[in-house]
Amino acid sequence: MAINMNNEKENPRRNFIKKSALAATAINLSGLFWESEAKAMAKVIELNSDKPASEQKTVALIANIYRNSAHADVIATKLFVGIPTDDGMVAPQVKIVSVWIDQIGDNDTGVQIAGMNGAKMYDTIAGALTLGGDKLAVDAVIYVGEHGDYDKSRYGIKMYPRMNYLEQIFRVFDASNKSVPLFNDKHLSYSWLDSKWVYDRSKELNVPMMAGSSLPFCWRDKPLEHPLGVKISEAVGIGYASLDAYGFHVAEILQCMVERREGGETGVSSVLGLSGADVWKAMDDGRINLELVEAACSKIQGRKEGNMRDLVKDPNAILVEYTDGTKGAIVMLTGYVNQGWAYAANTSQGQVATEFVLDHSMSYSHFSYLTLNIQKFIVTGKPTAPVERTLLTSGISDMGIRSLVDGKKIETPFLNIKYSAAGFEPIRPTAPRPEGQSVGPWPPKGYEFIIPERFKK
Repeated sequence: MAINMNNEKENPRRNFIKKSALAATAINLSGLFWESEAKAMAKVIELNSDKPASEQKTVALIANIYRNSAHADVIATKLFVGIPTDDGMVAPQVKIVSVWIDQIGDNDTGVQIAGMNGAKMYDTIAGALTLGGDKLAVDAVIYVGEHGDYDKSRYGIKMYPRMNYLEQIFRVFDASNKSVPLFNDKHLSYSWLDSKWVYDRSKELNVPMMAGSSLPFCWRDKPLEHPLGVKISEAVGIGYASLDAYGFHVAEILQCMVERREGGETGVSSVLGLSGADVWKAMDDGRINLELVEAACSKIQGRKEGNMRDLVKDPNAILVEYTDGTKGAIVMLTGYVNQGWAYAANTSQGQVATEFVLDHSMSYSHFSYLTLNIQKFIVTGKPTAPVERTLLTSGISDMGIRSLVDGKKIETPFLNIKYSAAGFEPIRPTAPRPEGQSVGPWPPKGYEFIIPERFKK
């Protein structure tokens, strides 16, 4: 179950993020945080962390790019300067000591931020993991393989080199006869075959691994988590934009909910990608449950007023048939839900629905909660979510887009991925929407250069 962030007795996450004066004073520190110089703030974090910097877990950051608002920024910068949450600023419990960035452009901020915080830049992935030596020399690795200038496949999928760079990380682990916690942002690869290779290689090397989207760790309005073992007959996840860029996030919304059903996860037997009028037809003939779509969309506070079919010019969907008969659908409704995300399901306890809420302030603090989960994983060595979830969503996303382009249903016996959601303890906010330090102020003085242009007056 998710950790209750407001209950001391049920709050083991405080062992990792709130045993310091910095965290204990919580929201009262917002003024100090804004007024502090960057290096002074780094010192405050070191003094108030659970362990001094010399004893903190060391991390190598591997990133495609590092610029304002890119995933490397909204994850790693929080580990450098502090993590804004609903409860206040949280002192990082791990220390990024080395950085490798694939594409360093004119808009790069990572080199400067690394320098401000004593992290060394390296020319190779192996160098960052070995700190320039021969063997693995860090306690954990964070790979942020999102964003950057890369070619698209024949299916229109951006071919991020995740497998290529993860292979280099695994090679260092193998040569060092040692593996450490590895977090991989978003899907394991754009290709199912590459994703499966990454998963299999991690198992061969006994790599503690965690991966996926920030969406499973964000706010839910209303708060909703299925009890383990609930019966689910049908569920839908709602999002916007392209299946390639954002469909994966909706797959993770869907999967983080339905994996808790009776019998646990049993895998996916087939997927069908649809677009345009075929999506509306699927709603009309019941292949996509229109009632569930409407229930989910009704929870999105920022959706547009008006008729869904008039507002959405190019709907896209992936129909997911699970091997146990459960029906799922990923539905992209650009133009209607604005920047909204939602979920609805028919269960043995009735119909349920909720909005998955992100923070659109400069803090992008939904990534704060992802970062807290990454940090807990690194400190404990135990993932807060099953990597098998992301293996499955990687396959659903790839096969769904292939099905859409090829115009036919794809049988997926290779997605017979079985796992249980039991025993994982993710950190999530308990409020329904962002509040407190989550919505600012951000960034600290000295880091104004990371403010995105759209926030500048």
